Amino acid sequence: MSFDIDLFLVDHSCVLVWKIANDTSVNAKKIRKFLVSLSGRLVQKDKEFTHPALLAGLENYIQMLGLMSLFSREELLDMKQELVKIMGMDS
Repeated sequence: MSFDIDLFLVDHSCVLVWKIANDTSVNAKKIRKFLVSLSGRLVQKDKEFTHPALLAGLENYIQMLGLMSLFSREELLDMKQELVKIMGMDS
């Protein structure tokens, strides 16, 4: 059953990326830029985006939304501070 759900999510994510990639609206351009920045992928100067970068950005965005539903803003900021302390970078 889990495999079916995973396949369903992947299928719909690919369709969503295709729609975002082919949308010519100003809003879609903003979304593409946002997703590429979340993806961490490098895109050639002559290209606005790649489909793999959009998909990676969408995956990261969905994971971020999941985290935000589990933890409050304050908890997330506290965890950031703890990580900074562990890395020895606290000021």
